[in-house]
Amino acid sequence: MPAITNRQQLLTQAQAALKIRFALPDEPEPAPERTVLEELIYAACREGTTREDADRAYAAIRKAFIDWNEIRVSTVQEVADVLRPLPQPGARAKRMIALLQAVFEERYSFDLGDIVKKGLKDTARKLRFYKDGVNDFAVAWVLQRSLGGHAIPLDGPTLRVLRRLGVVDAGEPESLETLRGSIEHIIPKVRGPEFTELVSLLAKEICVENNPHCADCPLKDDCMSAAEFLANKPTEGKTKPKSR
Repeated sequence: MPAITNRQQLLTQAQAALKIRFALPDEPEPAPERTVLEELIYAACREGTTREDADRAYAAIRKAFIDWNEIRVSTVQEVADVLRPLPQPGARAKRMIALLQAVFEERYSFDLGDIVKKGLKDTARKLRFYKDGVNDFAVAWVLQRSLGGHAIPLDGPTLRVLRRLGVVDAGEPESLETLRGSIEHIIPKVRGPEFTELVSLLAKEICVENNPHCADCPLKDDCMSAAEFLANKPTEGKTKPKSR
């Protein structure tokens, strides 16, 4: 990684610029209070997309199914159909069902309230026990949103943005937990939730997987990848010279 001071300055400036671009309120509305299990299900909706899209999908599954048990006994296809148009609805549905099945087999209920009583590290360890239904993004999401811990959930779009900015090197370890720890050293706890929201918006609207809209990006002057993308982008209306 670049020197920590450079990364810290870059992300501080980037977050300020993104806040202006996407006009987040200075005092956002409090997040809905959810149980640990509800937050894990919400995290399955939220990973790889924006809050608005995740809210819509989460509300849809709560409306479509009577309770968590109905989701548990439903097919992946049935749950995935409700989650559309989120990307990869089948994978999200499979994870939700696997989580609910594992919790039910262990507890004969869907109450995970007791696992938060022994500190953040112990909670994270216990959440990872449900490995087929919980990944590092979900663990970090619960630590940040439900338990007030310092955690930065990292998904594919967020890592794409950070790698293009040069904050995360392409050759760094693929362990999300390791990468997350390095980012958490840079982003203060108080700015963590806002950082997550802003980067997800940037990833969806501008820093897309293919053909990113670098010319329209507020971070293009500081982005290591923007100059390359812009230099290689064909000029509209420009034709290649004919070969002789």
